[in-house]
Amino acid sequence: LPRTATAVGMLTAVVLANGNDGDNLYPLTEDMPLAALPVGNRPLLSYQLEMLQRAGSFGEVLVVTNDRHLSRLEAVVSEYRGPLRIELVVVEEGAGSADALRTLRGRGRLAGDFALISGDTISDVPFQKIAAMHQLHGASVTVLLKQQPPRPAADKKKARDLDGTDFVGIDESRQRLLYLESAADCDGGVITVSESMLRAHPHLEVHSDLADPHVYLFAHWVLEVLDHKPHFSSAKFELLPYLVRKQFLDQANLPLPQAEAQPQQATAMSSAAATAARLAGAVRCCCYVVPHDGHYCMRACSIAAYMQANLDICKGGAATFDKAAEPTEPLREGNFAASNIDQQSARGGSVELGPRSQVKKSAVGPHCRLGAGVRLTNCVLMEGVVVHDKVHMSNCILCRGAEVHEGATLKDVQVGSNVSVEAGANVKSEALTAEVDAEGSVVGSAEED
Repeated sequence: LPRTATAVGMLTAVVLANGNDGDNLYPLTEDMPLAALPVGNRPLLSYQLEMLQRAGSFGEVLVVTNDRHLSRLEAVVSEYRGPLRIELVVVEEGAGSADALRTLRGRGRLAGDFALISGDTISDVPFQKIAAMHQLHGASVTVLLKQQPPRPAADKKKARDLDGTDFVGIDESRQRLLYLESAADCDGGVITVSESMLRAHPHLEVHSDLADPHVYLFAHWVLEVLDHKPHFSSAKFELLPYLVRKQFLDQANLPLPQAEAQPQQATAMSSAAATAARLAGAVRCCCYVVPHDGHYCMRACSIAAYMQANLDICKGGAATFDKAAEPTEPLREGNFAASNIDQQSARGGSVELGPRSQVKKSAVGPHCRLGAGVRLTNCVLMEGVVVHDKVHMSNCILCRGAEVHEGATLKDVQVGSNVSVEAGANVKSEALTAEVDAEGSVVGSAEED
């Protein structure tokens, strides 16, 4: 990563690597934390660190994990060579994002305004611009939002397509976040807007095409809300909607800081505007909206999204991110000849590839061995995968140590760590966590997508 000059009054970032969303990536996360999963042969965590380093506003990064994933993330963090100070912080298994913030506050680790970032986010949005907006408006929270590509006119969104969608209300300047509600919490997709909000912002725009990549910048005083709301477990689903609603509701019970409670030493985010807004008892929620054709911004929080992220990074679709550096080891006859792998693929070190094999739009991790006549398209192979002769795979993910025997055909399949697929097997649209025989029958367990 490029080095960035440090400055006085650096901010703290909290990266959530404790993997509560890992179930959406099963079996990939069965024995590996989400933040350590490879994308373009780089761990997911490295993308959050790169974004923070480029901003130049952060000195310390607190990576939240649990005991089960600690050793694996220690190995990931040990490979970082940039200027950020990174510390792994262990919280209880199953702790939510708000729970983690409460723990960090109790340990005295958050002294000023701070960023909260999901461990599966990949974005090249210039964080310094989000920070500048936060400072300018004296915001309680500033949220990054990414506009999704427009749908074709004939492709109407149906009610069932609203799963995982948020209704987001913003002002005409597209800088104030005025309304936030999950579609799952709205009866039949009907939303209710307060009269006080409409009086203050008569030109409210409500969107269902603004995705939340879980990148937030919070004012320090917001941590006190968590003391008053001990049942809040999630920053995304509880704390953030609460703050958005409080902009137009009674703020009497909010723990807004008084003048004497202000810290003597300002952080990099403090400003006259921020102080004035807080002393006035104002909750102000802002948003930084990225257009659909703007900066790269996504979460690798599902199998489909994880596959897309690998494809984007490998082919250069995320312009400012690079896949892991290609190994400098010399190519040997029959070992990954240049004609066998296209430019939209990535390979790790010590990879072996047999003759007449083709690798297209795929990421092949270190120490993988591919036999003769292998065909890979849109695949991710993690470390130490073995693929025998005449295997054909498309849209597949193979976890560490997986093995696919001769003549097998796999399509839309995820293979768990150290799982063996027998010779001649023909498997489609399954998640394999046990051995598969030649007839495609699973010896143990499998899950259909």
